[in-house]
Amino acid sequence: MIKFWNKSILIGTILLLILAGCGKSSETSSKQNGDAQKEMDVRISYNLPAEHSTGIYFEELANEIKKNTANTSIKLNPQTFPNGQLYNDQQLPDAVSNGAVEIGQLNVGFLAGEDAEPLRIVDLPFLFDSWEAEWAAEDGEYGKLFGKQLEKYNMKMIGFAQYGTVELYANKTIKLPENLKGLKMRAFGKGNALMLEEIGASPVSMSSQEVYQAMQQGTIDGYSTGPSSVVDRGLTEVTKYGTDMQIHYLPFQSVVNMDWWNKLPEDVQNAVLKASETAQKASREKAKSDAEEYLQKLSAKGLELYKPSAEDRKKWVDSVKGRYDYYLKKSGDMGKQLYDAAQKAN
Repeated sequence: MIKFWNKSILIGTILLLILAGCGKSSETSSKQNGDAQKEMDVRISYNLPAEHSTGIYFEELANEIKKNTANTSIKLNPQTFPNGQLYNDQQLPDAVSNGAVEIGQLNVGFLAGEDAEPLRIVDLPFLFDSWEAEWAAEDGEYGKLFGKQLEKYNMKMIGFAQYGTVELYANKTIKLPENLKGLKMRAFGKGNALMLEEIGASPVSMSSQEVYQAMQQGTIDGYSTGPSSVVDRGLTEVTKYGTDMQIHYLPFQSVVNMDWWNKLPEDVQNAVLKASETAQKASREKAKSDAEEYLQKLSAKGLELYKPSAEDRKKWVDSVKGRYDYYLKKSGDMGKQLYDAAQKAN
């Protein structure tokens, strides 16, 4: 009799376990069918400080993505890695293209191959007449064409992160194009290197994180970058002279890995695009408001800035006309379309 009851208890226990297992399996299946929201971590990598206008874009993007996906089919949990913590500007194109990060800052100067040639329009000096002309281009046909070309690199462009203006800096006076002849100048990318070479300088390619030490040791005579980077990276300690002539109104591109993007449901994609619109607006406002402030900071720290007269500015523009001829020759039909769209925005 005792043996019978032991067997009954054992059989009953097994049945209860089986039923409990079935119940648990049903609950998991229910979650998989969409009754419960899934979550996904997202890495956002960029190469400037968080307080910079470019950093403002990516930090605001992360905040808006988190907010906008709170109730979408997948909740995205973004984490930002500013100032080259994961990858520097030379490494980021491959990192995004290969999926090492989901979202990143792109400097097209570090893209390789023929497909990058049309995108090097961002390196053309004096391309846009004003901030507003640049933004009109990015929000219009120019921006659409730019994004289409980037798809060839397995990237989806979701917006523009405003950098600011680009100038020239050195430990020797820079007032006219001939002042650059023979100087070793850090280039901002391939297109910028071609501009410096055309004027007569010897361009050197290096990451922005390496410029301070190179100037300190005399490895280079100067560099091309924006006033914001000179201040934020402490380059005023190793630099004496600079220009104030808005060679470029420069944005970076905010790109996502295409394979990752294509797997996202439409509602999540739309939430990310909406987040980028908000971030882009904040970045633009920050860059423009900071522009004059950074120039004042440079002067206060002892840099001698040269603002050219109309006559001298024309000399600079004339000195780089060959860059336009070269670009249109190398970039093909897509380059011509981008150039026409930029001119229309002006």
